[in-house]
Amino acid sequence: MVKRESICVVKVGGSILTDAKSYVEAARNIGRLAESGYLPIVVVSAAKGVTDILLRVSRGSEEELGRVFNLYIEIAEKLGSQKVYRRVFEELIALERAARLARGGCSPALQDLILSFGERLSKILMVEALETVGVRTLELDARDVIVTDGIHGDATINYLATLSRLVKIANLITGTRAVPVVEGFIGAAKDGRTTTLGRGGSDYTATSVAALLGVNDVYLVTDVDGIMTADPSVVPEARIVKVLSYAEAREAAIYGAKRINPKTFEPLVKFYSSTVYVGSWKLFGTKIQRRVPGEHAGAKMVVHGTPHRGIPYVAVIGEGVCSVSFVKRIVDTLYENEVEAMELRAKRRRPSVVVFVRVGDEIKTLKLLHRRILEEV
Repeated sequence: MVKRESICVVKVGGSILTDAKSYVEAARNIGRLAESGYLPIVVVSAAKGVTDILLRVSRGSEEELGRVFNLYIEIAEKLGSQKVYRRVFEELIALERAARLARGGCSPALQDLILSFGERLSKILMVEALETVGVRTLELDARDVIVTDGIHGDATINYLATLSRLVKIANLITGTRAVPVVEGFIGAAKDGRTTTLGRGGSDYTATSVAALLGVNDVYLVTDVDGIMTADPSVVPEARIVKVLSYAEAREAAIYGAKRINPKTFEPLVKFYSSTVYVGSWKLFGTKIQRRVPGEHAGAKMVVHGTPHRGIPYVAVIGEGVCSVSFVKRIVDTLYENEVEAMELRAKRRRPSVVVFVRVGDEIKTLKLLHRRILEEV
């Protein structure tokens, strides 16, 4: 008998799922968790890059369809099970049928169906990898577990309807040693239509499962050791953010921080305050919790983006950054370095200051504010 307290949720991100070896490596790490006394509920993303490829498939690309075939068939072959190879092949044939329909025009419902194959295929492969390394599994179908509001492309989970299904699963798994494996990113409306939860939706799946079941720990496994203070490809000096509040993480997601879906923290606020750890198997460097201790208040991240109206912005994220003294520090820094702010937004109850700048000034401003606020401490 497994105690409910030992359950954790592990989301395996697509950034680390690239070939058969990576699936087996993820399975071994999950197996180590199980051996140490935890019962992980595994949420699986599509293999790296597949969601973007499937978007192009939904727009009629036969070449991209071939790429999906080749990737998943190669992984299935190398995992070695004829049964899994047949299952993957059958799913790919179903994907091909859906893609053929899309060539005459792709509705939101059809696009969600096409996108769902990325996770569906990935889950089959993860189950096989886990069984290969000796981990007993319970394979679940997210469309039977995650009930949504039926909005295609950016569905919201119907928490109460989903809870009743999760409770049955939790009662089942606590009586066994089986590790449940379910797709992230997808669910189904009450009428059975496949829906997707928006980009980064596997995180949302993971936190919803955790919050509804009252699970203490959620691990979001990716290819980096945590959330960074800025995009390291733009700011090489960026470092790992050790602690974020839910509000800070959500704000960062709204303004375009990579690897976070804004809806991820909604169930944690509403139902149960799980602690979310973000990082790699080597190091979960970022901890996200309901509130941050006073010593961790202040600016945490600087992110940038361009909204639909086309004026680029740079956002400073952190509890307390909307204070008059901090906003003055930002304005003084911009003035001293001759950066023209087109608009500045700071709301008392939100942990962000957003500066809109001229086109072409966003990277310069990002680097400047990161240096002044997060490096010169």
